[in-house]
Amino acid sequence: MERGNPSGNDDDEGGHPDPTPPDAAPARAADPPRARPTGREADPPRPRPTGRDEVRSAVLREARRLLSERGPRVPLRDIADAAGVNLGLIHRHVGRKDALLTTVMQEAVRYGATRLENLDDAGEAVRGMLLGATAHPEISRLLAWLALDREAAFPPMVDPSERPAAALRRMTSPPPAGDVELLLVFTAVYGWPVLRGALLDALDIPEERREGIDERLADLLARVVTGRPAAPTDPADPADPTDPADPADP
Repeated sequence: MERGNPSGNDDDEGGHPDPTPPDAAPARAADPPRARPTGREADPPRPRPTGRDEVRSAVLREARRLLSERGPRVPLRDIADAAGVNLGLIHRHVGRKDALLTTVMQEAVRYGATRLENLDDAGEAVRGMLLGATAHPEISRLLAWLALDREAAFPPMVDPSERPAAALRRMTSPPPAGDVELLLVFTAVYGWPVLRGALLDALDIPEERREGIDERLADLLARVVTGRPAAPTDPADPADPTDPADPADP
């Protein structure tokens, strides 16, 4: 099956694959044949997806990865190549780039909403949100790209009632303390996964004191969002970066 958009109208490109330059010199007879890399070179090749569900799953998986790594200007052809599908199948089963971006965001929001739907404790919910976003930072990175490059794509259409903020506002045991607390919490939830390494380096926090820092930050945000007083810390706790007795503190 030839690559290319059957409609002749790609979002990003002219519909023609880039020519592959020939090798500068013929390969020696003893050399093994070189396979053309597709997707991530370090990964073993995946079987080509077949059928609508497999195609959508592969496209959305690679779109989420590439959009978070390279931003919303990544060509659809690159996503198609990484997913192992014909470019036209993206148009057929998902749509144009704006539709693909919206679908990626909607799936992430629905996944987050599912994790929150049985919770009524705003602090517990925020704790899980931060740890989940830190473990899987792709959506936080994509949101950062969209905030910095607003002309690259239309804002994804996401139902406001399905957003995490709406779920938190419905919680009552305990509820969020207010809008300012929510603003601070969401700044951390979406910013920490993107800036985590840079902030830890900027503050010169040594490796031995970084263990468990995500959990401690999540506990702090859980108290902030509900207005609970900070838990007392053990002044002898070496893991506490605010310990005044710590010789590493100035």
